[in-house]
Amino acid sequence: MPVNLLIFANTRYHRDFRKYLIGAAERSGGKALHLCGRDKLILSWADAERAEYSINCNSYGLRQIISDHLQPGPIVGLTGLGATRLDEQAVVLATKLHRVLCDVHWVYDVYDDFLYNAEGSDRVRRLTADAVWRCRCQHSIILDPELRSRYPTAYHLDNASHVEHLLSVATVDARKMVYIGSIDRRVDFEWLDALAANDVTIDVFGSIHGIGAAETEPQLNGLMERRHNVSFHGPYENDDLPAILGRFRVGLLPYRVGHPMTDHVNPDKLHHYLNAGLEVVASPIRAARRLKRYLHLMTTGGDWATVLSDLGTTRLQESWPRESNTWDRRWAELVNLVLPDQAVTPTPRVDRRLSNR
Repeated sequence: MPVNLLIFANTRYHRDFRKYLIGAAERSGGKALHLCGRDKLILSWADAERAEYSINCNSYGLRQIISDHLQPGPIVGLTGLGATRLDEQAVVLATKLHRVLCDVHWVYDVYDDFLYNAEGSDRVRRLTADAVWRCRCQHSIILDPELRSRYPTAYHLDNASHVEHLLSVATVDARKMVYIGSIDRRVDFEWLDALAANDVTIDVFGSIHGIGAAETEPQLNGLMERRHNVSFHGPYENDDLPAILGRFRVGLLPYRVGHPMTDHVNPDKLHHYLNAGLEVVASPIRAARRLKRYLHLMTTGGDWATVLSDLGTTRLQESWPRESNTWDRRWAELVNLVLPDQAVTPTPRVDRRLSNR
């Protein structure tokens, strides 16, 4: 019998990286439902937002809606920051859902360090919420294997990418580079400046947000004023990544090393770059060191000339196992971990290698 998927999150469906896990569940024959609990409750399925309810809606009525959509078949339920975020109404709703959906196999989805460098009473509240949801859920999964020191019984479910191999990448000049992602306090602008001092072009796609946005935006503007080979293109949607990445040869990961906000990050952009066929130049954060055989690791004050020379002659990404890093594979792994008697075979992907249009 197909396995169904329920996700309770604090992120709108089109912005949630888990939307691609939903697609994988549906391709395997199951049904899937995404619930975003913020100022209102938004239900999404079949790759679109479909219904809205008050955040204070009747939990038993909501249970019936969910059951009608997802049953028959076992249901795997993922909840992470959507349940532990410090929004009282959303936490109350998550608690009610956990209570009334007693037939769901709940999984605590730890896709980052949810303490987010918090201090004082804020840190205590986060630790308390984290402990509560560890107890409420039957299973836990971690995106960063090094979080196992904090979650010793958790399963490691790695990141993945929906991007397929892009043939156009191989024809692009190695000096054309791209960074995709949030523009926040994790970005090492000194690292980017050191790279931009060379004969390269760097295009940046992403949103400027987060607590440190007031200091981050001037850093980005200052970089572009000093380095006219750096361009900023603003926000993007993950569905647009094949069209974006196909225009570049090298993907960048300029994260600050040894920063509390990057110690446990497992950036999906690494998988996007590698699945697309880009070479990758990364600062040596933990996540990059784990994949170092496929990447060019570089520090701010390192030998940039040698790295740039290597980009024109080496193809480290060619040994990257794309088929082991798809969301269909991750869905099969998740089901096999949570419901071993309901083993799922990854849905074969049609190799639609995209050229640049």
